[in-house]
Amino acid sequence: MAILTVGAGMQYSRIGDAVLASHDGDVLQVQAGTYVNDFATINTKITIMGIGGMVHLLATQPPPDGKAIFTTNTDVTLDHLEFSGAKVADGNGAGVRFQAGNLTITDSYFHNNQDGILGGTGGIGTITIRRSEFAHNGVGDGYTHNIYIGDIASLVIDQSYFHDAVVGHEIKSRAEQTTITNSRIQDGPAGTASYSIDLPNGGAALIQNNVIEQGPLSQNPAMIAFGEEGGLHANTNLRVIGNTILNDLPSRSASAVWNATGINATVTGNAIYGLPASQLVRGPATVSGSTTLASEPPLVTTSPWAPANLPAIAELAVSVSEDAWQGDAQFTIRVDGHQIGNAHTATASHALGQSQVFAVDTTLAAGPHNVEISFINDAWGGTPGTDRNLYLTGATIDGNSVAGATATLYSNGTASFAAVANPTPAVAPGTLTLSLSEDAWQGDAQFTISVDGQQRGGTYTATASHAAGQSQLITIAGIVETLTPHDIAVSFINDAWGGSPATDRNLYVDSIQFDRQAVAGGSATLFSNGTQHFTAIVPANWTG
Repeated sequence: MAILTVGAGMQYSRIGDAVLASHDGDVLQVQAGTYVNDFATINTKITIMGIGGMVHLLATQPPPDGKAIFTTNTDVTLDHLEFSGAKVADGNGAGVRFQAGNLTITDSYFHNNQDGILGGTGGIGTITIRRSEFAHNGVGDGYTHNIYIGDIASLVIDQSYFHDAVVGHEIKSRAEQTTITNSRIQDGPAGTASYSIDLPNGGAALIQNNVIEQGPLSQNPAMIAFGEEGGLHANTNLRVIGNTILNDLPSRSASAVWNATGINATVTGNAIYGLPASQLVRGPATVSGSTTLASEPPLVTTSPWAPANLPAIAELAVSVSEDAWQGDAQFTIRVDGHQIGNAHTATASHALGQSQVFAVDTTLAAGPHNVEISFINDAWGGTPGTDRNLYLTGATIDGNSVAGATATLYSNGTASFAAVANPTPAVAPGTLTLSLSEDAWQGDAQFTISVDGQQRGGTYTATASHAAGQSQLITIAGIVETLTPHDIAVSFINDAWGGSPATDRNLYVDSIQFDRQAVAGGSATLFSNGTQHFTAIVPANWTG
């Protein structure tokens, strides 16, 4: 597993080039910004993630494979990516074309493509979508949609926002199992979508705890269509539970559910506006617990990752070191049972008293959290000098030390500790991304980062070679937005000098971004111990 960096001054300037160079398990960290006609066919099991904000993949010409901006053929995770402009001659160009494997999409945005996501055959593979937005996809022919998922094993959609599909459906799925929860699927006053949810071949379907709104310009009177094309999957059943269903289409044939199968659907506990009980379901169903709303609640139209919708953030960072032998120690981090990222690699020498900080990229609500550090590649050659070990040397939350966060792992296993988060609610959690490098001599350069006088995280260790043109990204989230400029302070703390340029340890701040925007004057060279200050201002066009 390796981290490949993409962006100006990074290892790769284009995402497609980094994809070609990648191997299974690699993570591509892409600096926020716009990447024009940066297409990729992905055949390695990788993660592509935006750093410092959204990465906008903008197509202004047809993709060379005639399919999509990204075409995925294996297990791929996409995070903080924006796809727009995908168009091909046959009319079904997609932001992402899914062909095989398991696709996971988080905190991403698909808009103004012929299809947002398209693909899937053979009843295999899975697609999972969380905290993402799909809008204005489709060409108006009724065959292109916000997403169009073929016959795959499973589609899961959670905490996402679908709106304004152009004549096509907001969500169309032929998956053998479709689960749509905690999401907003709505046309609004100007949307021209057909079905809100179309499951033409049935399957095992759960639609729960969503807001589903049919607009006045909808192309079809039914909001949820089920099994209307036949060819039903063997496990076909439909459950529509606990949703808020809003009908704004002035039609006597409007309905919330059209069940075209002969299999009884379960429709229970839903809150309904704009439909009499007689129009709630067409087709066989057991209906119970419906509530009629006297007035229509206002539609929420913000993106799911907008700052006002995110919980307050507490930043967790863990410090480790290692005894290296025939390779470095590798480990995973889990918080409350969920693994954060892929395997991490320790490079800081325990014998030299070094320590390496890994920031945990997740949001922590106030209260206790269980953190687990698992050593996964122990090696032993029979002597203390031929032994690979991992040391947990500490942890912090928002710069405050966590008690009990130390452990020595001489063999594969897990050390756990409790971390209590007490985040301050933030109006808008800002994100700071620093790009750094070093001249290493008798050890790596170490430094601290403070924001407005408060240290964020523990002691960081630079490992990227300045001479080799490498760069290392450190992301700090949860900075409370204000109109007052923020003071960013980088302090070099372990300078070393042996009397020549080749025996000199230095630290370089290569660039800084705040809320996706470059910080003016955000570079510096620290040849000796000291602090360099930078000023970060919230961009005037900041939207989260």
